[in-house]
Amino acid sequence: MRVSTGCRSLGLAVVLLALGCRGRTHVAYKELADDDPAIRADAASRLGQARAKDAVASLLVVMNDPNEAVRVNAVRALGEIGDTSVIDRIAPLVTDPVSTVRMAACQALGMLNDPRGVPGLEKALSDENQTVRIVAARSLGTIPGPESLDVLVRVALQDESEVIRSHVMKVIGERRSKDAVPRLESALLAESDTVRANAARALEEVGDKSSLPALIRALDDPFFKVRSLSAHAIAAVAKGDAEGKAAIAKRLAVEEHQMVRVDLAWSLGLMGDRSQVEVLRGLLFKGQPEDVRAEAAIALGEVGDSSDLPRLEKAMDDKKGLVRSRAADAVDKLKGTKTDTTS
Repeated sequence: MRVSTGCRSLGLAVVLLALGCRGRTHVAYKELADDDPAIRADAASRLGQARAKDAVASLLVVMNDPNEAVRVNAVRALGEIGDTSVIDRIAPLVTDPVSTVRMAACQALGMLNDPRGVPGLEKALSDENQTVRIVAARSLGTIPGPESLDVLVRVALQDESEVIRSHVMKVIGERRSKDAVPRLESALLAESDTVRANAARALEEVGDKSSLPALIRALDDPFFKVRSLSAHAIAAVAKGDAEGKAAIAKRLAVEEHQMVRVDLAWSLGLMGDRSQVEVLRGLLFKGQPEDVRAEAAIALGEVGDSSDLPRLEKAMDDKKGLVRSRAADAVDKLKGTKTDTTS
């Protein structure tokens, strides 16, 4: 986050200023030494935008400015310039007392795009400020290599913030990296219900069939969300796989949780096996609570056929708005994309 200081046309004349006696630090831009902190902050910001490599030494000095806005913009500018030699100077700022400086340090480490910044960003993932943690997770997502991926899976995937967990899954999915699969499979065995659930969702995003055995085992997880998400992940990574279909059908035969029953039947339908569509049709009206009925409506919109239109239209009279909305969406989807079939 850049601290706004207003627009000033300064020109940034390069004038060497001696700040004391011989041998002491110099600042090569007079605006960085101006008495007005707004001018110093604006100068730092524009040096970053200009990718002024010759300003690195001066910005390192200004990074210790007593004014918060100046410090924030100097740190961000160093990230924008991209000189990775400053990583060791920026990394300690992830524990700065001022939250905006901590955020700027995380942003800069992400912009520098170097694995050496990973330890600092990992430390920032423990920050009490959620925004700092979000920025740290996003920055880790920009840094290539196994180091950043390991921290995202091992630490960020366990964060209490859904925003951060969702970002981690998005990053892992975007990378489509097989390197993530062993880490995610290990996360499927974690003590935390949330971590296991997010690991299953992330494996779906990665889409690598090698994760199928771990996902099949997760169909017996004690936490219902893990079972649901594992079923969807199996449908995504092994759509035509007979073993995957058999595992989901076996789980459905003993599953008692209504939401999981919906997701298992839905996943089978997505894999080409519509033999359990009746499960969805029944739970569209009998499911409790209402999110079960809503999920059944969504599923029928994807794996149902035109014979389900009357059911879904009836569900549009459900007492709960969520169900009515999802049923209406499913009706539109079936009318727009489906043709008559028999189940």
